[in-house]
Amino acid sequence: MDLSSIDNLKKILFDLCALSGVSGDEREVAECCADFLSQYAEGEVSIDDFNNVTAFFGDENADTTVLLDAHIDRIGFIVTGIDDKGFISVDKVGGVDLRTALDAPVIVHGKENLNGIICCMPPHLSDGNEDKAPEIDGIHIDLGLPCDKVKELVSVGDRISFYSKPAEFMNNRVSAAALDNRAGVCALLRTASIIGSRNNQHKAPLPFRVVILLSCQEETYATGAKIQSFKNEPDEAICVDVSFANQPGVDDQYSSIELGKGPMLCIAPNLNRNMYDAIVSVADNLEYEYQIEVTGGRTGTNADSIAVTKSGVKTAVISIPQRNMHTQAEIVDLYDIDETGKLIAAYLRRKCAGEVL
Repeated sequence: MDLSSIDNLKKILFDLCALSGVSGDEREVAECCADFLSQYAEGEVSIDDFNNVTAFFGDENADTTVLLDAHIDRIGFIVTGIDDKGFISVDKVGGVDLRTALDAPVIVHGKENLNGIICCMPPHLSDGNEDKAPEIDGIHIDLGLPCDKVKELVSVGDRISFYSKPAEFMNNRVSAAALDNRAGVCALLRTASIIGSRNNQHKAPLPFRVVILLSCQEETYATGAKIQSFKNEPDEAICVDVSFANQPGVDDQYSSIELGKGPMLCIAPNLNRNMYDAIVSVADNLEYEYQIEVTGGRTGTNADSIAVTKSGVKTAVISIPQRNMHTQAEIVDLYDIDETGKLIAAYLRRKCAGEVL
């Protein structure tokens, strides 16, 4: 698929957002991503026992390795029990905002995918505190089935994902659940389509080793990034995730971050300033739009784990601006995804020319 087309980029993004992949249960989305990457990678594309996807580009025997990471998992729930009426109790997997959970449609990934609804007390019967977020032990899911049928199809430990139908707005903006971080995944698929030479005999492979890692369990413990960065021993890494765009109520720090104005380049204590400066230089030379994100502590991304792998890894973070993070109606701009993918590819090309330290 030609991802230089915004329509094709939107299609693969919507396809990814429709897939399951709550942390620890990413196999379905991992297989989809592996199939796509196999069109471009010069080396092996594989899925490990944790559901990490790795694809190799360039010279696998080179002394230099660059790791490109985006996580494929999404927030959701895990089944903890089924009562005698057939209602399912759950625990959170990742940073679920329970304020947005009541009456939300979900998919229970049991022996088959089952549509359900998170129970919500009608306002007529409430005590006036319905505007307060419930505790997790107050969350129950109704499948509309009798208890024996629920227990036949659903087991403790099954994952549950939010359901939302992706929607397209004007000006290339889209909304869906799981854009955190399927938008970042899509950006790296865009990069792969640019740098990969498998189906283009006129495109020379990169003279160093590039590992695209689509990692598991970022929303819980950054497990995938820890495992694969340790295994692949990168010399440098770029993590692609989402971060906050301006909207009512968002902290002043992000008030200037706009959708459709390019990716966010992060400055943080644990990130490498030389890499940041090099990426900025590439963007400036090519007149790519970008925005600057500054944080005085951890980035809240896989970069926090990758940077301290073994004796340390030079790391940068590029984020896609997003509204309504960790809800069923996250919003991003397709332009920002496309620009992120192109900027990373351009950075790698400049590295080929020896212009990046």
